[in-house]
Amino acid sequence: MPSRLTVLLVSLLLAIPDAIFWLWLVTQAARVDKLCPKECWCYHLGTFVTCSLSSSIPLVFPTNVRGLVLESSIITSLEKDAFDSRGLKDLRVLIIDYCQVETIEVGTFNGIKELKSLSLSHNGISEIIPLTFEYMSSLYYLDLGDNIIEYLEVDVFCGLDNLAYVNLGENILLNLHPDLFIGLSKLQSIILIDNPDLQIPTEYHFINSHSLSQLDISGCKVSSVSVETFANLSALETLDLSYNNLRSVDINILKTLPKLSELYLNDNSLQCDCQLQDVWRWCQDHDIRTVYEKEAPECDTPSEVEGIWWGVLERGQCLENNIYYYGDYKNTSYNYTPIEDTYRNYYEYLSNFSKYVQVPVYAVLFIFGTAVNVILLIIITCNKDM
Repeated sequence: MPSRLTVLLVSLLLAIPDAIFWLWLVTQAARVDKLCPKECWCYHLGTFVTCSLSSSIPLVFPTNVRGLVLESSIITSLEKDAFDSRGLKDLRVLIIDYCQVETIEVGTFNGIKELKSLSLSHNGISEIIPLTFEYMSSLYYLDLGDNIIEYLEVDVFCGLDNLAYVNLGENILLNLHPDLFIGLSKLQSIILIDNPDLQIPTEYHFINSHSLSQLDISGCKVSSVSVETFANLSALETLDLSYNNLRSVDINILKTLPKLSELYLNDNSLQCDCQLQDVWRWCQDHDIRTVYEKEAPECDTPSEVEGIWWGVLERGQCLENNIYYYGDYKNTSYNYTPIEDTYRNYYEYLSNFSKYVQVPVYAVLFIFGTAVNVILLIIITCNKDM
């Protein structure tokens, strides 16, 4: 039987770590509150900070910030060492959206070598200088959407060895050098949506990448694409050509993309003729999805099938290269099966960041609390005087 003194000592021994832990929580919260900029909100003991309506990047931050959101502020320029000089070396997520940023100096991101996600969307950025992203080999997601970028130097992404997702949508891009992404061996997705003046070549390769699986060039006023356009995209699985000016698609494009599983052609002026019928049948035979978010390709010509889902091509018969429709083709409809959006964005990083911070902490507390209760229960059970 353990003596009362033994029980007392064991109880104190078990209680001391709890007391130290809660004391640490109180002091940590007070320290974070003191260091948190007045225009910001600090969460998760200062590991995540969000600031808005600021005229500059605050100077003082908690020492363990992993995620920083700067939104709707008036920050027209990002100067060299902007984050390193503020002690933000451990950043994993950085979001600078709707901030009126116009210029980014070379060296802006010095010191934050572990950054995984960077968003600079909805600003006034017109140029990305080469070496801007130097030493950022950990970067996984880059969002430069909704700016006024017209041209990108061929080496602007040099060194981003782990970059997987790039958003260049809603800019004013005129053309892309075919080798712009050639050194990015882990690249998976490129979004170029709504660049209305972007030139899509038909005589040479548009993009050279043997890892790219998703390409979105919707809303770019594309009128023609060829086999050469996508010849160096052997890993492509999703191709979005919706909201363009296409009349048809060469079936040989599909034949040169062996992994293609999604092809979106909605909101084009499709000519549902014998050539497009071959494309339709290829998609059916190879289980290539063509309906997304309840939007599907529709015929523009010939007039008898105008506005009808392109599945009507199944009811067409080609004679001497002319197509004739038969049966009740006007009632052709399709079944829509929702799918999960494959394009990731920085909100995933915020969610994962919170998850990876909270789960280990709560797990340690749970295990420790359970062990303490079990030990106390054993002591009380063994000591009848208690």
